[in-house]
Amino acid sequence: MNIWNQNRKSKSQMMLLKHRFIFLITIILIFLSACSNRPKGVMSKSEMRTFLTDLHLLEGTLTTRYELNDREKAYYYQVLFDKHHVTKAEFDSSIVYYTKNPKVFERIYSKVNKNLDNLKMDVESGKYVPVIPDSIKFKPENINIWTRNIAFKYPKDTVKNNLTFTIIDNQLLTKDLYTFSYRMIAYTKDSLQTAYTTLRIHYADGVVDSLWHDVKADSVMRRYKFMFNASRNYSIDSLTGTFYSYQNKLDSLKSDSLNLNSSSLDSINIRIDSISLFRKYIPFLQDSLKLKLDTVPVIAIDKDSIRIEETILKFNKLSVSEKKEIRLTW
Repeated sequence: MNIWNQNRKSKSQMMLLKHRFIFLITIILIFLSACSNRPKGVMSKSEMRTFLTDLHLLEGTLTTRYELNDREKAYYYQVLFDKHHVTKAEFDSSIVYYTKNPKVFERIYSKVNKNLDNLKMDVESGKYVPVIPDSIKFKPENINIWTRNIAFKYPKDTVKNNLTFTIIDNQLLTKDLYTFSYRMIAYTKDSLQTAYTTLRIHYADGVVDSLWHDVKADSVMRRYKFMFNASRNYSIDSLTGTFYSYQNKLDSLKSDSLNLNSSSLDSINIRIDSISLFRKYIPFLQDSLKLKLDTVPVIAIDKDSIRIEETILKFNKLSVSEKKEIRLTW
C-alpha cells in the first residue's frame, strides 16, 4: 500500500514538472515571437542605447571644433558607424521603427540620458581620465598661414629694388616648422647684379635667424622652397621674407626691419605664383611650450638717452644748409 502511494506521488510530481516545462517553453516562444516582430536591419534596444550615447558624445565634441569642415565631420560619423558595425541606412530604419513605438523609444532615451549623466558625474569627479593614444596626441597639424594673394606680377621698369613681406601671428611658437614655397621667374636684366630670396624668424629677444638663396634673372620659371625650424626657446614676434632683392645679402640679413618701399631707383621685372607658407606644429604641446619659454630680460629705460636719440632724429631730418648752421654754432 505504501509502495503504491509512493508511486502515485512520484507520478504527480512528474506531471507537475512536465506542466511547468510546457509553461516555460510557451513563455519563451511568446518572447521569441515578440522579438521577431522587429524587422530585419533594425537595431535592438541595447544597440540603440549604446549607439545613441556615443552619437551624442560625438556631436557634443564636433560643436566645439569650429575649424572642421563638413567633409571632416562626415569622416567622424563614419568612424562611429564602423565602431558599432551598423550602416547609416540601418540606423535610419531603426529611428523610423522606434519612433512608431514611442513608449519603447522613450525608455531607450531615458537610459541614454542616464548614461550621459553618469559620464558627466564621472568627469566632474575626476574618475574618468581619457587615455589619448600617442599617435593622436602627438599628431602634427600643417596649416597654410599665407593669407595674401598667391600670385602677382611686377612689370618691366617697376621702380623697386626689393619685394618683401611681414607676418605677425601670436600663435607662432618655438619648435614650429615653416615651409615657404613659391614659383618665380625673374626676367633678364642688363645689369649684372646678383639677386637673392630669404626667410627670417624674428624672436622676442631681438635675435633674427635667416635663410637665403640666390636668384637667377634668366627668364626661367623656378620653384624656391625654404624649410625653417624655429629652434630658439623664445616667443616669435614675426616672420619676414624677401621674394626678390638687389640689396647686399649680408646687410639685409643683419637688418631686422623690412620695407616694401625703396629709395633706390633700380627696377625689377618678375612674376610670382603658387605662394604658400605652411606652419607645422603639434597642438597638444602648445600650452606646455608656452610655459617653458625663456623670458626676455627687462631693460631699464634711460630718459637722457631717449632725449639724445630724439635730438639725433630731429637733426637728421634737417636740410644740409640747416645742419651747416648748427655745426657753426657748435
